[in-house]
Amino acid sequence: MPQLRQDLITGRWVAVATERAKRPDSFTQAPRDAVAAKDICPFCPGNEKMTPPEVLAYREPGSAPNGPGWWLRVVPNLYAAFRLEPDGQTAHDGVFEQRDAIGACEVLISSPDHRATTPLLPRHQVEEIVQSYLDRYHAHQRNPALEYVLILYNHGRPAGASLEHPHSQLYAVGVVPPAFQEELAGAQRHLAQGSGCVFCRIITEERRAGARIIMENEAFLVFAPYAARTPFETWIIPKRHAASFGDLGGREKAPLAEALQRTLKAFRTGLNDPPFNYFIHSAPLKARVDDAYHWHLEIIPKLSIAAGFEMGAGMWINVVKPEDAASFLRQQITVEDRAAV
Repeated sequence: MPQLRQDLITGRWVAVATERAKRPDSFTQAPRDAVAAKDICPFCPGNEKMTPPEVLAYREPGSAPNGPGWWLRVVPNLYAAFRLEPDGQTAHDGVFEQRDAIGACEVLISSPDHRATTPLLPRHQVEEIVQSYLDRYHAHQRNPALEYVLILYNHGRPAGASLEHPHSQLYAVGVVPPAFQEELAGAQRHLAQGSGCVFCRIITEERRAGARIIMENEAFLVFAPYAARTPFETWIIPKRHAASFGDLGGREKAPLAEALQRTLKAFRTGLNDPPFNYFIHSAPLKARVDDAYHWHLEIIPKLSIAAGFEMGAGMWINVVKPEDAASFLRQQITVEDRAAV
């Protein structure tokens, strides 16, 4: 019998259509064309002049800025949807309001290697990706014109990647995005009802149930949410309560890198490198929500298509039970562990 499952945080309903669910391994992707590489990739070493000047780089000692010698590089997006202007304007057209799109868009190039996605990198380099996220988050956190920082990664053309060279993106904007407002409102509602942090409550319940856990280490839990919107939706959440990604502690960087890389490697090996998006949900920069909110990273593989029902109703139909998805990914990680022995 198909189920309706309610997301504990937002109250959003998801239909888990168990009668038409595919086996988890049937979502393994057929070989697909990669995002086409241009004749000259602007993100490859030697082509630094094709991008705006770098705002951050981890590079060899003595190497010149905006030249070769880097192993991680951050540059402004050449086609930015938001710009940091000193005086943003607001205007009205009857009942309608418009504002200047104040903010920043940055590209975080994770490796000089054109084809080295996160699962293929040395672990220490994944830790440096985490560090670059934190460095740029802190840089924008200090800007009083900004309200929110979103860090994301698009992998594969169906997920919106326009260049093959692996890179993350950062958007620092002057508004709090609606998707986050819904999540925050739910968290504040639970706190007001005396239930404490709803995310901490979910961590406790998922560890008790066990069926949806994919992996965990000393600092992070990786699980398939009870009301997952899409097949293989996965969350990575810190066990320590913290509202802001900017509060990531020194001892949490390596465990986050481990959790992220091993989860993405399970997607790569088990589902044949599917397209996906991941993004970090963190507290707004100016909001006082330390008790209510709990930052986390969400991974959404592109294994199904949002059709008329999803778009018309604003309600998802997931054709794979989260418990089955978690079991499948857990098996991939177990196989990797055995191979490493």
